[in-house]
Amino acid sequence: MSQVTRACVLLLAVSSTMAAQAPPAEVAELASRANLTHPVVKWCTGEFRKGQSGALAVALSPSADSGRYLILEADATVTDLAKYAGGADLSCYSRADAEALSASIGESETVQGRITPRSDTTVVCGFVTNTEAVCWQYSPTERAFVRVGGWIT
Repeated sequence: MSQVTRACVLLLAVSSTMAAQAPPAEVAELASRANLTHPVVKWCTGEFRKGQSGALAVALSPSADSGRYLILEADATVTDLAKYAGGADLSCYSRADAEALSASIGESETVQGRITPRSDTTVVCGFVTNTEAVCWQYSPTERAFVRVGGWIT
């Protein structure tokens, strides 16, 4: 196989991988309405504020040495959660799932930490480094997303 053919095969493989990772139209549309300048590379949905659906937790692709985790509300309001280094790893959990995950972490001999949800709204967790995950949940009393736990692997 010639170098040009190899380059074309590699380019097609990269392009198809990128296309497979492209966010769905509703995610891209909300990101556009929020005027995000970096591509969304990971996302999950949740009810972060009681009674308000249509919100997303997203990871923006890194610029320079780090990426960003954000909350995008249905009205395109953006709330910054944290920077992350390395690859984006973002998940949304119901309160019950977050509590079950915390119980699993507590039983682990190698993973340390816990998650303590404050309410029945969605908990969002993301790795901020290759070994440290942080979890947040919206606090109506503080009118902000607050840290509700995390773990270290």
